[in-house]
Amino acid sequence: MNITLPHRILLVQQVDATHPQLVSSLEELGMELVHVADCATAMPSFREEDIDIVMVDIDFPEDRGIDLLGRMAADPRELPLVGLSRRKSLADVLSAVRHGATDYLMLPPENLDVIKHVVDRALERGALKRENLAYRTKLENANRDLLESLTLLQQDQQAGKHVQQLLLPDTPKQISNYQFCHFILPSLYLSGDFVDYFVVGEDHAVFFVADVSGHGASSAFVTVFLKNLFARKRSDFLHRGSTAILSPAKMLAIANRELLEMGIGKHVTLCVGAFDLKCNQLCYSVAGHLPAPVLASNGRAEFLPEHDMPVGLFADAQFSDHMITFPPGAVLTLFSDGILEVLDSDTLEHKEQRLLDLLKEGQSSSTQLAEAFGLFDMDEAPDDIAILVVCRL
Repeated sequence: MNITLPHRILLVQQVDATHPQLVSSLEELGMELVHVADCATAMPSFREEDIDIVMVDIDFPEDRGIDLLGRMAADPRELPLVGLSRRKSLADVLSAVRHGATDYLMLPPENLDVIKHVVDRALERGALKRENLAYRTKLENANRDLLESLTLLQQDQQAGKHVQQLLLPDTPKQISNYQFCHFILPSLYLSGDFVDYFVVGEDHAVFFVADVSGHGASSAFVTVFLKNLFARKRSDFLHRGSTAILSPAKMLAIANRELLEMGIGKHVTLCVGAFDLKCNQLCYSVAGHLPAPVLASNGRAEFLPEHDMPVGLFADAQFSDHMITFPPGAVLTLFSDGILEVLDSDTLEHKEQRLLDLLKEGQSSSTQLAEAFGLFDMDEAPDDIAILVVCRL
């Protein structure tokens, strides 16, 4: 697809050493700039100026740049948004994406070609996103036969909730010398959070935790899609000899491709794991999922490292498998990011530390964790909340 460079760009950037270089490069590309140096005056320019693309500096103090991205992403024009940062941090990239960034550019830019590539790609993705939104209803209808339960999910919220609960695995459930248990609290009738775990052959157990963007029927539809995808690949293992189900990275790549092909404008953060029940090893892959999975053993708790991009955003996203030994008595705990909304600490770092402090004692029950967080007493959850606990007996 040939993209014509836009005539006007809104640049929301602090004036520092990187600013003149970026301005000069954009002007060299033939772009007309509207520059705003602070977040406070950015929204009026965003609403009133005739612009084609926006670049937002996410390094403003107190996350003002990130907050600005979120507000701009809610605009019905669906303008492409590019996050700018001087920090080479995966957490910053994920935060920008979760708040609506179409693409990401490191400062200072390497060269003019890099800037042109980012702008072209952001415009293309923005155009595709707008097309996808226009055809969403048609595409959702076309995919209605994915599972018979989808009709119930769309026709009746209560029936949809019942069907979605039926798709969840038993809790607790023992597989070999491992115990799995889960807890899900939806913020609406239907949840965008989902968990599953099941035996694969004689020697493996697979699980995943998913957090779909948004709420309601369209997000619940994606959880049905994921349940169906993993069931298909499990069947392929049993009947066709395919081992994709045992590679979390391959499953994420397949989910990424199929979700993009649907074009429903949804993305998912996922953690997928495959236990080798004979060797007691865990192969896992994390696709943008926050907070990270926590492994507790011998009175210590730590987040599992190595994270990749979310599923359903980028066609060229790469996913990787990571292997760890799972010792006796170890407990793996996974949350959706809704749990962060119920912690009253001021910063993400403090909230994550609270999770580690609670989990280092080896909590092995999702119900006990739900009680510890006061989820049973909550009249209305601020976001969907999912908990999955896996312990080696």
